[in-house]
Amino acid sequence: MTFLLVDNSKKYILDKFLGEGATCKCFLGYKETSSFENHEFFAIKIYSPKFYQYYINEVDILSKFSSNDNIIKLYDNGEGYLIDINKEQNTNNTNDKEKKDNNKIYYEIMEYASNGELKDFIQGTDTRLPENISAKIFMNLVLTVKILHENNIAHCDIKPENVLMNSKFRPLLSDFGFSQYFDGENCDYTLHKFAGSDFYCAPETRKAYVRGFDGVKNDIFSLGVLLFVITIGDFPFHKASFSDDRYRYIIKKNYSRFWEHFNDIEISEEFKDLINNLICITPSQRFNIEQILEHPWFKKYIPENNCNSNKVEVNNNFVDEEVINEFKSRKI
Repeated sequence: MTFLLVDNSKKYILDKFLGEGATCKCFLGYKETSSFENHEFFAIKIYSPKFYQYYINEVDILSKFSSNDNIIKLYDNGEGYLIDINKEQNTNNTNDKEKKDNNKIYYEIMEYASNGELKDFIQGTDTRLPENISAKIFMNLVLTVKILHENNIAHCDIKPENVLMNSKFRPLLSDFGFSQYFDGENCDYTLHKFAGSDFYCAPETRKAYVRGFDGVKNDIFSLGVLLFVITIGDFPFHKASFSDDRYRYIIKKNYSRFWEHFNDIEISEEFKDLINNLICITPSQRFNIEQILEHPWFKKYIPENNCNSNKVEVNNNFVDEEVINEFKSRKI
């Protein structure tokens, strides 16, 4: 099924369905005016009017980071309507106004990350990333999240599905529809609206409307779960609550019993220590960004950077041959 996206003089062909999330659908597309041989492909997100708030939220945030090469780029956006090209060829009894009214959408024209989602490369313990590779991917994500936090933004939905891999396997942070602003004054990072996935959200977010939660510390928790998933090839738990058998050990700080569930996997002690300090139940006890970057696990695998949080910056030209070779060897 092929669609034509129309917005006044702008027209895009939506040629291939890429996937969908809770608020939008995503297609591979190109400008109608481009020749077949010279297509520049885009990822085109389509939102129905009922999800307008998520659309405008993402547009607002992505517009602020157009120069950051580690955040997915937004090229254009607006209001338009969709035409099913196949149906249009078989009927001519619908006027333009009816088309616009019946098929109204909001769209984003975005950078196309040709290697898909990070999660596509991690399908279990047999395809888990070696620690030296996950360290490089994770460092880039941590530094990108640091920039968000410095701009008083909490992502609120960090997970491998929302990390896209470009043609050189650079991780690009995406999907900001659930992101929220916090005040930031006097280190106030409080948010009051729950969003995200149960697998990745900190336990305190479930009482967001009553007590609020620390948006920065929730992102830290989510980063910890993401790191665990890509390095271990499994979830650490299904839900960060007392009802979850594995997370109960975290709550009780019985980390040795928690790690017994993963005894069949070779894991460094430095990795275990970092994870323990990212997914603990008490937000104030979770590491901050600086502590993450200074942790011995990073120094073990990325010694050239010395992992000094005052010196390490996001690499806008992140190209690493070890990472490229590792991901190229994997079948999506």
